[in-house]
Amino acid sequence: QHWHGAPVASSGVHVRHDRVFPAKNHLVVVNDNGEVWAHPLSAGSVGGAFQLPGPAVAVHGVPPKFVILDKHHSRILVINAAGEVWAHDLDFNSHHTGNAYHVQGPAVGHASHDLEIYATKHGLAVRNANGEIWVHHYVNRNAYGGASKMNSPAIAVHGVPARYVFKSNRRVIVVNTSGEVWAHQRTAGWDHGGNFAGAYKASHELVAAGGVPAKAVIPWKQYILVINQAGEVWAHTLH
Repeated sequence: QHWHGAPVASSGVHVRHDRVFPAKNHLVVVNDNGEVWAHPLSAGSVGGAFQLPGPAVAVHGVPPKFVILDKHHSRILVINAAGEVWAHDLDFNSHHTGNAYHVQGPAVGHASHDLEIYATKHGLAVRNANGEIWVHHYVNRNAYGGASKMNSPAIAVHGVPARYVFKSNRRVIVVNTSGEVWAHQRTAGWDHGGNFAGAYKASHELVAAGGVPAKAVIPWKQYILVINQAGEVWAHTLH
């Protein structure tokens, strides 16, 4: 289903596929100049972009390895190649991006086989090339501890190769290169006893399969949103 409205990430400044995020009722875009833009979002409609002025994000210092949204604390997290975590608070009321501050803890996601980092309510979860998920729990908002491994089946390592893998509420969603959508449901918390169940098919539709590669593929509520090279947003419903 095509969602009508303003094009996303089409200003001319390059945007990487992993720097478009769902944030409550907005789509947040971080471009290669470090600017932060947001689009109001509702089912079936995308609003015009507005900028959240502030310091540049992920363009200075040690090169970033991951740039992710921590929706639970309304901030962007930049994890650099040294595994350091830096944060910029987002304020959608005053339309502002805050200065960078260091979130203290051991190195996160710096190993060559670490593929993704997900921000959870209680910490940072790292998925590696073996399909394992390791979680660093917050001590407080600005500090986290060492990693503990979740007791889960391997995620996105078997069968048709994965193209997109992301966290969506209580699930990890995998979109493979054939466009099939598979999900692992979380059966317990993001803690030492937490785990994910085996994979099940989460959509009857093929997502971002073939043709011109999508600009971004992201989860939002019960949808997977595909943003094409023209900035159009197309939605697929998850079940």
